[in-house]
Amino acid sequence: MWFRRWFRPEKVRSEGISSTNGRLTFELNHELAAQLRLAARARAQSPERLAADLLARGLEREALRVRAEAALAFLTPREQEVARLTARGYTNQQIAETLVISPETVKTHVRRVLEKFTLHSKADLRLLLLDLGVRWWER
Repeated sequence: MWFRRWFRPEKVRSEGISSTNGRLTFELNHELAAQLRLAARARAQSPERLAADLLARGLEREALRVRAEAALAFLTPREQEVARLTARGYTNQQIAETLVISPETVKTHVRRVLEKFTLHSKADLRLLLLDLGVRWWER
């Protein structure tokens, strides 16, 4: 199965990917092509349209992951600790006891972390990090 998508006018040749005249072409193995056809049929879409949509979503998700990792790099060491424990599901009280700081200080750190990620809740932070595959808290 071949997938064509508008990309760049330069000519590119790589493993299973070629580009000429502004179009990218991907060669898929039989199994992946069959899965794509089945999924496209279930959504009443062409395989090419579904592949383009999936690629766009994947690139969007990757951009989010990169931004999340960049935001993590801008957290202070203490904010990283608080974010790590928050992502593990700790309450503010548990975080305070673990880090030997006051619950008010934990709230301040949580607020700053949420602001840096433009999120509204600790649950949002956990979901974002899980969805993006950022598992730095497991270290």
